[in-house]
Amino acid sequence: MVLSWLKQLKDGLSKSSDKISGGIKKILKSKKIDEATLFELEELLISSDMGIDISSKIIDELKKSKLVDPTPEKVKAIIKKKLKETLISLEKDIKLTKSLNVILVVGVNGVGKTATIGKLAAKFLADGKKVGMVAGDTFRAAAVEQLKIWSERAKSEFFSADESSDPAALAYKSVMSAKDKLDILLIDTAGRLHNKKDLMDELSKIIRVLKKIDESIPSETILVLDGNIGQNSIKQAEVFKEICDIDSLIITKLDGSAKGGVLIPIAEKLKIPISFIGTGEKKEDLARFNSDDFCTALLDID
Repeated sequence: MVLSWLKQLKDGLSKSSDKISGGIKKILKSKKIDEATLFELEELLISSDMGIDISSKIIDELKKSKLVDPTPEKVKAIIKKKLKETLISLEKDIKLTKSLNVILVVGVNGVGKTATIGKLAAKFLADGKKVGMVAGDTFRAAAVEQLKIWSERAKSEFFSADESSDPAALAYKSVMSAKDKLDILLIDTAGRLHNKKDLMDELSKIIRVLKKIDESIPSETILVLDGNIGQNSIKQAEVFKEICDIDSLIITKLDGSAKGGVLIPIAEKLKIPISFIGTGEKKEDLARFNSDDFCTALLDID
């Protein structure tokens, strides 16, 4: 199973790993590490969206190593070591209690939030949990319909209301209905950043109403970010951090470009744990984040 997922992860990150691994091989044709080689390597890392800070740290590490025979494998091993130092402390499993676990999922429209909720439901169901989904993005009929389709695929309970319904009221009713019946309730939310005040007011109200049921609700607030948009993900995360406490991140669409390295500056800048990463459209293309597997796949290490 582990080997199968690692292969799946490598396939999902192939655009990024081809660029990084192929670039390293090309740069190291000279078989020496001099200033020109280091400059090219740094440019390669930055162009893979790893960010200037971590790229500079990797180059410093390569300088210190004084490799006599700088093969691609040795250079990739040094890069992996430095990346893992940044990422390993940010691995996170979503801890589930014996009672109802209410997971609030936030993020802007278009990041794959609704599909991610469907994939999470499928994972929890595979673990033997009873799961429900709440279509809390009541302003987008398409989001409600999409979540309903995912709930049918995952054979999970579905909670929705008419388009004029207040999302906070729907969240409250759903939690009350799910008590003593379900293990996990995943709540979708709207993500309209063009009017930050409306978004802030709506999310704040949902959280405030849920806490009237129990102060520990939501048990987890997950922010979904699109790996395709690079550094803009950091700006999105900073907006949501102003609105609510974020417990963990899910980075989606890492298969969509050669910039899979964006996960590193997101993690380094925000210091928010990463619970899952997504590398495709299928329900299986979402897995718990593991720093060693991610670095192995990103650098195409055997």
